[in-house]
Amino acid sequence: MAVDVNPQLEALARCPPFSGLDAQTFNALAHAGVTESRPVGDRLVLNARDTHTLFIVCSGEVELLTPGKVGTREGCGAMLGLDQYLEQEPRYSEAVILERTALLRLEYETLRRLEQAHPSLSGIFNQIIARRIRDRGISHANPQGALAEPVHRIMNAPLAGCSVTSSLCEAYESMRRRKIGSLGVTGEAGELVGVATLDSLAEATMVHWHLPDASVRHACRSVEAVDLKTPLWQAEALQKRKGVKYLVVMDGDRPLGMLSQTNILNALLEQQGMLLNRVAESGDLERLAVISAEVAEVARDAWERNRDATRAVLLLSDFHLAVQRRCIELTIAGMRDEGFGDAPRRFAFLIMGSGGRREMLLNPDQDNAIIIDDDAGDAPLSDAEKRWFRVVTERVNVNLDRVGYVLCPGDIMARNPEYQRTLSLWCRRIDHITAHPNETAARWANILFDFDLLYGDSRLSRALWDHTLRALAERPRLLRFMADDNAQGRPALGLFNRLITADDAERRGRVDIKRNGLRLICDAARIFALHSGVADANTVDRLQAVVRQGELEAEFVDSVRAAHEVLMDLLLSHQLHQSAEGTVPDKLVRPDALDPLARESLRMAMYAVKRFQERLQGRFGL
Repeated sequence: MAVDVNPQLEALARCPPFSGLDAQTFNALAHAGVTESRPVGDRLVLNARDTHTLFIVCSGEVELLTPGKVGTREGCGAMLGLDQYLEQEPRYSEAVILERTALLRLEYETLRRLEQAHPSLSGIFNQIIARRIRDRGISHANPQGALAEPVHRIMNAPLAGCSVTSSLCEAYESMRRRKIGSLGVTGEAGELVGVATLDSLAEATMVHWHLPDASVRHACRSVEAVDLKTPLWQAEALQKRKGVKYLVVMDGDRPLGMLSQTNILNALLEQQGMLLNRVAESGDLERLAVISAEVAEVARDAWERNRDATRAVLLLSDFHLAVQRRCIELTIAGMRDEGFGDAPRRFAFLIMGSGGRREMLLNPDQDNAIIIDDDAGDAPLSDAEKRWFRVVTERVNVNLDRVGYVLCPGDIMARNPEYQRTLSLWCRRIDHITAHPNETAARWANILFDFDLLYGDSRLSRALWDHTLRALAERPRLLRFMADDNAQGRPALGLFNRLITADDAERRGRVDIKRNGLRLICDAARIFALHSGVADANTVDRLQAVVRQGELEAEFVDSVRAAHEVLMDLLLSHQLHQSAEGTVPDKLVRPDALDPLARESLRMAMYAVKRFQERLQGRFGL
C-alpha cells in the first residue's frame, strides 16, 4: 500500500484489519484523524456516555480493563471505543497505556462520514459485527447424520494431481479432461506443495498475465488439509472460515483425496431423498396428512443434522413443498377420476411468502396463486375452462388445509379471483401497479414478489418473472413505496440500541423474531434484488446476487447474513422447543430465557438489521 501519512501511521497500514484497505481509503482515514502520543500509565475512559471518540492504536501496547476480570493486552490495529461506535454497551471500562503508544484519534461523526464515502472502511466494521453475531450465537451440539460422517467416506480419491513442472495449460487440460475443479500440486520430491483450482488458473493467466506455458506453481494456493477421520461438519466449518472450496484429506503426511463443497452437498441431498420419496409415494390425502403431521420430527432431524439453521430450514421447506406438490397431484388425479378430464390449458400453481423463499418453519399457512396460459390469445376463458380452474383451485386450497396447511387468513390463495388470472392479466396487473404505485400496491407487491413455481408449467412462472423485472426496470418508483412499507417496521432496539421487548398484553416481555427481524431482512433483500434485476426468491440467494451485481458490498452483506442465520436459528430452536412441549409454535422469543451470549447475539443481529434497513432507506431516499 502506498501511503501518504506521517511515519507514526506507517505501521498501522501494515496491521490487520487496516492492511486490507486500499491506499486512498487509508490515506483518507489517516488525514481525517489526529495523531497523538500517550505516555506509560496514561488511562483512557471507554465507558463514558459522553465519549464520542475512537482511538486506533498505531504503535505500542495497551491493556483493556473490565472490573473484576483479567485485562486484555492489545497492540497495533486495536480500536478503543469501538463498542460505543457500534452503539452497544462497552465491554471494557478503560484502557491503560503499557508503553509509549501512538494513537489515531477520530470523532465518531467523522468516522461515519468516512464509512459512507469508503465502502472498504465500512467493510471492516461489518466484518466485526458479523463475527460478534456468530461468536455469540446458539451453541450447537455436534450434528448427526451425514455431517457426522468422516471425510474419507465422501472424498474424491485418489487425489488428482500434477507436478510443479506442469504448465498452466497442462493443468487446465487435466482438469477439463477429468471434469474436476482442482488438482494437488506436488514438488520434485513428490511432496504436496499446493492446490491449483480453475479459479486460481484463471487468476494466474488473466490477472497476473502468466503465459499458458508457465509453471502451474503460479496458480498454487496454500494447502488446507484435514485428517481422514475429521467429521464433515468440522470440515465444512473450516471451508467457511478459510473461504475455500477444497480441502485435502490426509492420512498423516500422505494425501488421500480431495473434499469439495459439492461432496458435502451431495451427501446431504442423498439423506434428504429418502424422506421425499415417502411423500411422492403417498397414495391418498389421508396418508399424505399422516406424513405432513411428522413436520416437527422432520424439522428436528434437519436441525440436528446441520450446524446452521438456514440450511435446516431449506431442507424443511423442501419437505413442505413436496407435500404440497403431492397434494396438488392427488387433487388433479381425483378430478380426472370424477370425469373432469385434464386441464384445458397449461397452468402454473405459484407459492408465495415463506414458501416461495424456501424459508418455511413448522406451521406455515397457505400463500398461493395460479397462472393460466393465454394459448388462445386474449380470448377469455370459456365457461367450461373457468369451471375446471374454479374447481381445481377450490379443491387444492381445501385439500392443502386437510393435510396441514391452514387456509390463509388474508385469503391469499388461488381460489380467490384476485390470485387466479391468465398470464396476460397477471402482466397487466404488474403494469398497473408499477405505473400507478401507492402504499396498497407496495404491500401487495411485497407479498407477490416472492413467488416461485409450486406445480405446473415453469414457462409461465418464468414469463411472469421476466415481465415483472422489465416493468420494474422501466418504472422503478414502486420499489420506493416498497421500501417505505419496510420502514414501517422496526428492529427490537430502543435507546442506545438496547434490546427491547413488546409491551402489549399478547406479546409482553417477548421479541417477535419474524416481525422485528427476519421480515425486515427479507423485505430489504427483495427490494435490492428487484432493483438489480434478480429473479431469485430465497433471501440468502438474493443477498449473494446483489453482491455479484455490485449493488452491495460483500462485507456488509456478510453482516446481514450473520443476522439472518442467528435469527433463523433462534426461531427454529424456539419452535422445536414449543412443539416438544405440545404448544402451538409462534415467533415470540423471551430474551430473558436466553443465555447471556445468545441474548447479546440477538441484540447484535437486531443492530445489523437496523443498519440494513438504514441502507435501504438511504438508497431510496427515505
